[in-house]
Amino acid sequence: RTPPPRVRRAMSRFPLRVLLALVALIALPTASLASGEPLHIGNFQRTLDADELWVVEIMSPMCGTCQTFAPVWQGFSAKHGTKVKVGQVNIDTEDGMELAVDLGVLAVGVPSVWAFAKADGVGINVWKDETGAVPTVDALATAVFGLFENQRVTAEGFLGKTVAGDAGEL
Repeated sequence: RTPPPRVRRAMSRFPLRVLLALVALIALPTASLASGEPLHIGNFQRTLDADELWVVEIMSPMCGTCQTFAPVWQGFSAKHGTKVKVGQVNIDTEDGMELAVDLGVLAVGVPSVWAFAKADGVGINVWKDETGAVPTVDALATAVFGLFENQRVTAEGFLGKTVAGDAGEL
């Protein structure tokens, strides 16, 4: 027995709808994590050569705490992205993992936030996940901007940066 034409049309579109739903399920969590310029081994030194303060998240889209931290990171980027450069290293990509290894940041784990104020590539750990609890946007900003003493803030951001030392834990 053959189904009516209306049912046959609906059935013919079913595989396409399933495929689109699967793509959306895979792409949406990854897209929601992205905030800031994607950084990797190929563009990192050029980024640092700009001699600006960079605040960088080391993350993995597959990490549960990274997903929990994503709204905080997005809020920080939206609120302070005009004062500092904001970047993100995805360690699930080959280039991202290579950069994370070169920087020596994997020992701290993911997610973690680093400040890079000089072209030497030496970062200061601002925040790292130790308990699964994430800071607020304001607490993260306090930790980042508290690292720098004698700063001059202009409409364009930070100038005359002097690193004060390790920010400690939030």
